[in-house]
Amino acid sequence: MQIMVSIGGYGAHGAEPVTLLALRDARTGVLAVHKKVSFKEAPLPGFAFVTNLRLSNYDCFFREQDFSAAIRTFRECEGAGTIVLSDETARYRPRIETDGINESGQKYRLATDLGNGEVAILALAHFLERQRGVHSTESLIDRMAKMYAIVSI
Repeated sequence: MQIMVSIGGYGAHGAEPVTLLALRDARTGVLAVHKKVSFKEAPLPGFAFVTNLRLSNYDCFFREQDFSAAIRTFRECEGAGTIVLSDETARYRPRIETDGINESGQKYRLATDLGNGEVAILALAHFLERQRGVHSTESLIDRMAKMYAIVSI
C-alpha cells in the first residue's frame, strides 16, 4: 500500500508543511518511509492520504487527540523493526522521551519544537494502527472464502 502524508501547523512560526511518501508491505507489515516531496494538498493517484489539515480528499485525518496512541504505535513499531526511515526521512524521526509511568502505562513527552516532519511520521504510525484492523478483517475473509470454496469439476 502506498501512503502519502501531508502535515502542517507544527514547528517554528512559519514552518513549511511537509509531505512524505511511504510504502507498507502487507506481507511483512513493514512501513518504509522513503521520500519527502513538495507539499501536496491532494493525494497522488494510488496513494492513501493522511493529513491533519482540512483538505477535501483524505483517507485518514490525524487529530491532536491521536498523539498518545500514535506515539505508542510508533515506539512499538520502532522496537519491532516494522517502521523504517530512509536516509532522507531519518531527520524526521520523532523526538520522544519517556516521562515516567502511571496506572495507564508509560507517559511520553514530545519535544516542544516538534516539527511537521516529526508529526508526519506519527500520523503514519496512527494510520498504520488503524489499518491493522482492516488487514485482519481482510485476512479473515480470505481464510473463510478458502474454507468454504466449492470445487466443481
